[in-house]
Amino acid sequence: EEGTDIRLPSFDIQLNAAQQAKIKAFLDSLANNPYQPPADLIPEPDLLNLLIAQGKAVKVAEGIVFAGTAYNEMVNIITAHLKAKERITLAEARDMLHTSRKYAQAFMEHLDSRKITRRLGDDRVLMSG
Repeated sequence: EEGTDIRLPSFDIQLNAAQQAKIKAFLDSLANNPYQPPADLIPEPDLLNLLIAQGKAVKVAEGIVFAGTAYNEMVNIITAHLKAKERITLAEARDMLHTSRKYAQAFMEHLDSRKITRRLGDDRVLMSG
């Protein structure tokens, strides 16, 4: 057992050269644009789900996928700000993450859905408890 997956101990996922190339191109694009990931290289669902299961990618909305490392950095940046200042606006999050409104909004809505933050008017605050 690995999380929600069950497999034989001898089973290992084997990717063909084309799949490996797609994954490499996608991960390279995420590394080059960590807070504004391009949507045109997102691999097909099976490959994307593999990357998500491995923690290499996090899907925050349809067509918006961040590298796992960038996502964790973003969460840390936002939560550190909220611990210090208690509130953050979408514009502040956008500026702190050096990204566009589109990506900041999707990310902040994702944090709301994960109950890391909650929206209060135009601000976000950390969820208590």
